[in-house]
Amino acid sequence: MKKLMLVVAMAACGCLADKAVVQEGFERFKPGIYPDVPFAEYWGNIGWAHLYGKLSVVEDDAQGKVLRIFYPEGFVGSELTGSQFVLNLPPADEYELSYRVKFEEGFDFRLGGKLPGLTSGGEVFTGGVHPKDGEGWSARFMWREGGKAELYLYYVDNKREWGDQFSFGDAVLVPGKWHEIRQRIRLNSPEGANGTIQAWLDGKKVVDLKGLRLRIGEQGYIDSFYFSTFHGGQTPEWAPINHSYARFDDIKIVVP
Repeated sequence: MKKLMLVVAMAACGCLADKAVVQEGFERFKPGIYPDVPFAEYWGNIGWAHLYGKLSVVEDDAQGKVLRIFYPEGFVGSELTGSQFVLNLPPADEYELSYRVKFEEGFDFRLGGKLPGLTSGGEVFTGGVHPKDGEGWSARFMWREGGKAELYLYYVDNKREWGDQFSFGDAVLVPGKWHEIRQRIRLNSPEGANGTIQAWLDGKKVVDLKGLRLRIGEQGYIDSFYFSTFHGGQTPEWAPINHSYARFDDIKIVVP
């Protein structure tokens, strides 16, 4: 049975071990399209929300109430397709995130688009903005053409102009099917290169990165969940050729 969100307003420490910091199944939300402010008020710990009239709560036959996101035909980018919001978290060295996602039948993956993940600094280190001295990072996911998927990482040791990409291999996102994405991030020691990021799709480990330098010094803590989903890329060939929809549910963040 789905539970309501719980945000623990305390510093990350041993007392949070194995506790849910966020647990949201959307059963308490009223159905309908949500403007930015009412949606933020429901959550209570939102840094900001830019929904653009494309986020709604609907009844799903399998899951009960869920988020439904609209990706309009012919548009790309975070302001014209999908929805974004940042949920603030108690800063910590380690978190595990999980959520369910279903791309509705007929969803056009096109060249790709973004999916939510944990970050340090909210949305700051995205869109080609790289951390200069390990002050933050972002670890979202992307879908790719044909439903392929990957981890999409901005961090101090980026090797590309945009985010570094780590493929899910042969795992594929299938329209019409509920999938579970799970992500566990452990920061490196302040002066070390021993950080880890792991990801699972439907219980199968698809990413296992070790020896990462996500931060330098006493900064770059995991402090935000960035719900970021849109088609793009920035150029027209990323745009869906038909109206497309995806559903999200059971967002959970715990201290492992």
